[in-house]
Amino acid sequence: MKKFLGIFTFFSLILLMVACNGDEGESTGDDGEVTLQFWGGVPAENGPQEAVDKWNEENPDVQVEYTRYVNDEDGNLKVNTALQTGEELDILMSHSPNDYEQRVDSGFLMDLSDKDVETYIEENIGSAASKWKMKDSYYALPTNINAIFIMMNQDVLEEKGIDIPEKLTWEELQDIAKQLKGEFEYPYALDSNNIHGIVQNALIDEGFVGEDGKSNLDHPNVKKGLEITYQMMHEDEVMPKLSEQEATNMAPEQMFLNGEIGLYQAGAWRLRLANDLDEYPRDFKIAFVPYPNFEGQSTPAHHVEDAMSIVAESEHPDEAWEFIQWYAEEGMIELAPGGRVPASEKGPQEEAREMIISGKEDTYNVDSLNRTYEVENTAILLEPNYQVLDNINQELEKYFLGNQSIDETIENMVSFHNDYLSRN
Repeated sequence: MKKFLGIFTFFSLILLMVACNGDEGESTGDDGEVTLQFWGGVPAENGPQEAVDKWNEENPDVQVEYTRYVNDEDGNLKVNTALQTGEELDILMSHSPNDYEQRVDSGFLMDLSDKDVETYIEENIGSAASKWKMKDSYYALPTNINAIFIMMNQDVLEEKGIDIPEKLTWEELQDIAKQLKGEFEYPYALDSNNIHGIVQNALIDEGFVGEDGKSNLDHPNVKKGLEITYQMMHEDEVMPKLSEQEATNMAPEQMFLNGEIGLYQAGAWRLRLANDLDEYPRDFKIAFVPYPNFEGQSTPAHHVEDAMSIVAESEHPDEAWEFIQWYAEEGMIELAPGGRVPASEKGPQEEAREMIISGKEDTYNVDSLNRTYEVENTAILLEPNYQVLDNINQELEKYFLGNQSIDETIENMVSFHNDYLSRN
């Protein structure tokens, strides 16, 4: 009998220990406190942890724990695996529309229609957020404006008598670059992996697919944009050839800050580098102008990113939504030193821009920066399916390397795109 009682007591202790351990994973404590698990790809030290700490201090009954995942292929696979296996997760920030779309299709994210998020976006963010709309609904609230612009060496432009423009067409950009020839190693450059952007820009108002359901890649703007870029590389010699850029692993962002490039097509993600005057000391002011547009066409809109979703299996969707709204409007200011500006007009956008360049204001044309952030009459740069985009990149590389003509390039892109459309 004693032996039986001993065994019974032993197993009772094990069951009690398991029960206690199980309670550790619960998102609601005994005192009614809710704990939300929030995953995102922004390093904690770049602002998210400060935002979470501020929320936690102000909201003792709803605490948030932030986990950073690496925003690459392996990191996003880890996220998707966690969603599939039901790991405790309430709020997820997606950084790529492709990853986000996959999560929506898999049923991992909550439809936010009952939160009236569409009205919120229309009133406070605008059409740039539309790339996050899937199946006629929003499953996320984008929180960050990732501004896109051309950074300009203002001092040299002024020496040449060139006014800082408020907007640019592609022809005007080409003309300014030609005027700067001899002043820089390369008057103009962009990151080589963004070379396809000229095609997106060319179709900004027409879209990749025409009303007839066929590819729009033979639109006149596509040919025009590619020819201008080719001329700037090979004829005007005012931008690096793609072959040279790839072979040398060229870093145009560093060359611009070192005074070797006059006009650099980039965006807000480069401001942190430009602020690092210890690593990249410079004696010139940086001015800004929005991405170029085609004559009569819209100016490319800034990217609206860092889309925050409620995970479909969350037990606390109301608390999660309350935190997401707070993060979009108040918490984002903690990320400003790292280059992020609230996408919502309810957030302190101007204050965030000031914080990005705080202490370095004298090295920038601040008026041009604010004007570029607030540019109007814009449209989003559409992105085709990744298979179509891969083909575009392959065909552009052949063209810019001189391995095929412009007509062959366009014919090949159109053929692949139409074949893709017929199968999907």
